[in-house]
Amino acid sequence: MNRMTPSPWVTRSASVYRALLILYPADYRREYGTLMVQVFRDVARDKYGRRGLIGMALWWCSTLLDLTLTVIEQRKGRFGMSKSTFKQLSGMLLMVGGVFWMLASFSQLQPGDHYSYYGVFQVSLWLIAPAFILFGLGCIGLGMRYEAGHGTAGKWLLVVAGVAAVLMGAGVALSTVYGDWWNIWFATSLVHVIALTLYGVLHVVKPALPAFRGLPLMAASGWLFMFLGIAKPFPQSTENLLSFVIFLGMGLGWLAIGMAVNRQGREAVLAAA
Repeated sequence: MNRMTPSPWVTRSASVYRALLILYPADYRREYGTLMVQVFRDVARDKYGRRGLIGMALWWCSTLLDLTLTVIEQRKGRFGMSKSTFKQLSGMLLMVGGVFWMLASFSQLQPGDHYSYYGVFQVSLWLIAPAFILFGLGCIGLGMRYEAGHGTAGKWLLVVAGVAAVLMGAGVALSTVYGDWWNIWFATSLVHVIALTLYGVLHVVKPALPAFRGLPLMAASGWLFMFLGIAKPFPQSTENLLSFVIFLGMGLGWLAIGMAVNRQGREAVLAAA
């Protein structure tokens, strides 16, 4: 393909990016929106021309990180929340997300297969989307709060995992209307689990959060078990029980991390007083 001819991937990516700009305040979009889309398109064309889809994927990762942090910065005054307040709320966000996830885990106890859910199990499953979003915001807050813990690598791994989790929540919610959004959920879940696993390994080697060494890796391991199909060889009833235990363990992991971060925040306030 002629490098001067826009690839369909570049064109679609620019359209998605343009849609994401709605997250910015209206006055910011009016002033900078057109220029931002043009810069994104130009860089995306260059990345795709140099490294194909890999280059495009890396550019999207960088763009989503920058977009998330910039939106928080631009919106903080409108929501009455400063960046420091957002960082202090990270523990609470993870605690509430952990509780939501633990409640959602009961959906896995539905008898039979899980291609569709019904009754109380369906209601339980609906909590997955807000849990993802809360996990994502909490991870972003932790990345901003403990950026000195593992240097730049630790900060960005947490932020990448957080952005991916927010997109996972959006994918789950929108897939009820647009089936194709399951593809978004699956792609972003891979990014989330890879980033969180790498951070978990870092935390085992050198803890940076005020939590047990293995907790971040515990939160990531549930996804690894599901992706690898650990429970598949077992009978359906056993598989459902194992899925429930894995889901419950992930929720407990996030709840424990959030409680530890929250406790440290309270102790810091008391010490300052």
